[in-house]
Amino acid sequence: MAKSTVSKKSASKKSAGKKASQSTTRKTTSKAKVSKPTSGKGYTLAHVTHEAVEQIGGIGTVLEGLMISPEYKSRVDRSILIGPMGGHVHVPNPNLRLGEMGKVLYSSVDGIDELGLADKFQPIEWAFDVSFAYGTRKYDQPSQGRSGNAEVLLIDVSHVNEARNNAFKARLWEEFGLDSARYQSGWDYEEYVRLAEPAYYALHALLKDEDFPCVLFSHEFMGMPAALKSIMDGGDKFRTIYHAHECPTARRLCEDHPGHDTMFYSVLDTAQAKGKYVEEVFGNLDDMMRHALVKRTHLLDGIIAVGDRTRDEIKFLSSDFDDKDVTLVYNGLPTHQVDIKLKNTMRGHLQEFSHKLLGFTPDILMTHVARPVISKAIWRDLQVCHEMDASLGKQDKKAVLYILTSAGGTRSKADVEHMCKSYGWPLHHKAGYPDLCGPEVELANDAAEFNLNHKNVKVVLVNQFGWGPDLVGPYCHEELDMSGLRIAVDVEFGAADYEPFGISPLEPLACGAICVISDACGCEGFVRHTTKGKTVPNVIVGKYTLPGGSKSIKELLKITAADREKVELKEAKRIAKLLLADTPQTDAQRKKLITSGTKLVDKMGWDQVITDGLAQLLAKVTK
Repeated sequence: MAKSTVSKKSASKKSAGKKASQSTTRKTTSKAKVSKPTSGKGYTLAHVTHEAVEQIGGIGTVLEGLMISPEYKSRVDRSILIGPMGGHVHVPNPNLRLGEMGKVLYSSVDGIDELGLADKFQPIEWAFDVSFAYGTRKYDQPSQGRSGNAEVLLIDVSHVNEARNNAFKARLWEEFGLDSARYQSGWDYEEYVRLAEPAYYALHALLKDEDFPCVLFSHEFMGMPAALKSIMDGGDKFRTIYHAHECPTARRLCEDHPGHDTMFYSVLDTAQAKGKYVEEVFGNLDDMMRHALVKRTHLLDGIIAVGDRTRDEIKFLSSDFDDKDVTLVYNGLPTHQVDIKLKNTMRGHLQEFSHKLLGFTPDILMTHVARPVISKAIWRDLQVCHEMDASLGKQDKKAVLYILTSAGGTRSKADVEHMCKSYGWPLHHKAGYPDLCGPEVELANDAAEFNLNHKNVKVVLVNQFGWGPDLVGPYCHEELDMSGLRIAVDVEFGAADYEPFGISPLEPLACGAICVISDACGCEGFVRHTTKGKTVPNVIVGKYTLPGGSKSIKELLKITAADREKVELKEAKRIAKLLLADTPQTDAQRKKLITSGTKLVDKMGWDQVITDGLAQLLAKVTK
């Protein structure tokens, strides 16, 4: 540990730190377990996340799904979302300190204290030189007839008591071998270390005796410092769960290697069969802060993985996880009430939009809704479209693929109107905001090149966040919003090379769409478990991993981009053939897919995953 980070230690303390750095096993004695208080009392859950008030990505979607589920609400008395205040410290309107869906009850930044919490909160704020904003927020999904509420605590950690912060880092080193000096220059580490102790003491201030034990969830790496604080000092008042929405170690290894999933999962499967772990295969990975935190998650009371692959990745981290249960709690799917009349109406709107934009009415409507990142493997969509093109020509049919993604946020109505009128956006593009930004440039170039060489399938990059006339231009019917787009489509692509779960690729499932995913997607396991391994017409799985035992680990590590592409092109032919055969062309065929998709989704909602996984884990860790 760097001397500038913590106070000097005795020789015995240094020895303990060296020992801890070699193993992530904690050297202090285990805490005593107590049963949940009063029979019938609901759980108290604290969720540490960067999406406490804003839905930025998948974690926010998960939290919403939980909070509005009757199964969650029937079991949980108090849900407290904890996160850094970040940019919310600068909002001009104090009432928006906790977001548009929030109600501020206490804010030392604004002098608000509706519940008389200052006596409890201020000593903590003064001790750590932080500021609190506390209140409630609402979750509302009128289309599903569901809503929910949660408490929210945001902590401004832009200033900090350095002495206390360094003392906490010293304890992390002594107890867990976690070398903060190595990672503290990165704000994503420093921010959540600063948050840990104030959050822990704030929970003590907020909770009554009957509210304990409090189950603290670390959503991804962000809550790990707070979880480690709870392990050290929480005694029987806290339980800790790591919610693995991904495994950052696996993500980096998969994304950074040219072989992507073809290499990584082939290596993982082969290595696990031989009893090897990630650092035995890929070398020391402690340069990666998130890896250093996540490989210590075996110290927590429970671990949740959102998919089968994520569970495998966690188990792959080290032998410390050999005897650790990793509970599968898939992400739930949203429900849509769709009949053939609504389906045809929305298809008609999207076909009309397509005709005005492209000059023809497509027979097959395809979309890929995703972030513009390498893990989404959007190039695989184009490989499949290439294989479809000639066959569609022979059938005198047309298709369109809309890639809906954005690296530049939401484009304004005025910007959209200007781009549409000036140069025919979104079919045509120009570099620079409000049009192409960052990774959108390469995607637009790929789409333009594809369109030059293909007559029967056209690809349109819609670099926008959302759908509707104000968002994609005047060609769009006013009824065709984002929900309408999901209902309209025949095919949704999502054959990612790294995807811990993948809610988006399965969102149109109940709308009668065929969903194309990959064997790297966590949702593939959910489908497989739900169908008991039977093939269903609504889901096509791209298989990009090599068969186990076909090559040695050394050979697999040498897989090149060209090797991966050979696998991809073979799969593209197979997937294209299935889509051409199975994409519905009549109302009877569409009704059949709506029915089968709805039956599948009915078994894959949030209520089911809570009952089957989360509820059992909570009972286990609190007994």
